[in-house]
Amino acid sequence: MRQRANNASLSKKTAAILLSLLVLPTKMTYAGGPLTVGGPTEGIAGVPLLWDNTKPIAYRVDGGPLSQQPNGGPVVIDNATGIARVNTLFRYWSAVPTANLTLNNAGGLLAVGSFPVNGDVKTVNDFLTVVGAVSGQAPDPNSCNGGGQSPIMFDADGTIFDGLGLPPEVIGFAFQCAFNPATGKIISAGAILNGRFQDGINNPSANNFELTKDEFDQAFAHEFGHFLGLGHSQINLDLFLDAINSTPYTCTTDDTAGTPLMFPVLGICPAKLTAGVPMIGVDDAAWMSKLYPIPSPPASGKTSFSSAYGTVAGTVFFSDGVTPAQGVNVIARSTTLPRRNTASAVSGYLFTGNPGQTVTCVNPVAPTPQTCSNLGDPFGSHDPALIGHFEIPLPPGTYTLSVESVFAGFAGGSSVGSLDPPIPAPGTYSSSATVSITAGATTSFNITLQGTQPRFDPFESASLLAPYLRAIWLKRQHTMRERQST
Repeated sequence: MRQRANNASLSKKTAAILLSLLVLPTKMTYAGGPLTVGGPTEGIAGVPLLWDNTKPIAYRVDGGPLSQQPNGGPVVIDNATGIARVNTLFRYWSAVPTANLTLNNAGGLLAVGSFPVNGDVKTVNDFLTVVGAVSGQAPDPNSCNGGGQSPIMFDADGTIFDGLGLPPEVIGFAFQCAFNPATGKIISAGAILNGRFQDGINNPSANNFELTKDEFDQAFAHEFGHFLGLGHSQINLDLFLDAINSTPYTCTTDDTAGTPLMFPVLGICPAKLTAGVPMIGVDDAAWMSKLYPIPSPPASGKTSFSSAYGTVAGTVFFSDGVTPAQGVNVIARSTTLPRRNTASAVSGYLFTGNPGQTVTCVNPVAPTPQTCSNLGDPFGSHDPALIGHFEIPLPPGTYTLSVESVFAGFAGGSSVGSLDPPIPAPGTYSSSATVSITAGATTSFNITLQGTQPRFDPFESASLLAPYLRAIWLKRQHTMRERQST
């Protein structure tokens, strides 16, 4: 989900819960990489949910205008212009030379129930019908939830967003509808664009905000990144903090280019096209290429992933150097262009954000709803080896690594990483070590945080302090509850 950057955009009211109820029962955003990761019962555990890119990825577009003034006012952006803009925005992603993506506009929306073929989505009920999320009804086979189509919908005057109870700063959102539970391949997805931001009226007192064409298009290139399976990334956060604290700062060209298209909010720097920098940043291209790599030898006009990228991978640890730390944002910055050539990942991005609580749910006689109420998120791996794991795809070169907390306001539909809400990084990392990245190779580099809390309460377990070897029968097995508390 994309919001405009202002103080109101930090509202805790987001579309996350709404989307999880209406579209699919899943954690919406993992990231610093993939949008959603398979779990023990959904898809393949630890493997991102992605499209089958051995064939074109087809989408269908709303039959109504992209933008119209309120209360039945004049059309501002007609359907043909809206469709052309949607096609252009998808092409930014398919044009990434190291990403194996072919996208196809399959035409107008399919008929779903009473919604007509090539229809115009005008109301909340139309939206729910096309998505296939009408309460109490099985999704129509032609709907998004039914796997029949991947709709790109125009809310010409913002009434659908209002009807869904979304904040007025929400420019749009994307969602995955159906996927193969065995393979984890996405079958259908969708997005909806809020045309109120293009109606020519800028009246904040009436909750009618305006964006430039380049800003609006950037917001929806972002949403189409979600459509394809890409999550949010947090890089150059200082620019956002300056903006919300009203600290005067003018973005440099490198700032604008280096801030990911998949950053959770819009408006920190000038629109990328306005500033004359590529729509797809280094982090965006790196992750889309990692998720959909061009094989070797590459097709004509493309470049194989292995010849264009290497990887830095490792684990973020607490100060003990043993216990993995999840939810820490790791950033790799080029030593020559640190603000522009940069990419990131969140530690534990493949691990579930909620492993559940199974310790008290093993009563073989009479398990109760109270003891079995949290069985965890069905998405995300439960393999403890992935709790602190990170990996970042990077073009060849030399990079410095740094860590930071995910911003506390990036939660729900704006979340970054698998922990929602995020938690502060438990410690700092002041190492000035650099890593060298070679195409086609993985550089291993672990990060041990400084100044964290001890791994265990010393009165709970002295195993880390014992100066002598103990007999095996004195070894204590740490419970799931203890592992979750770290």
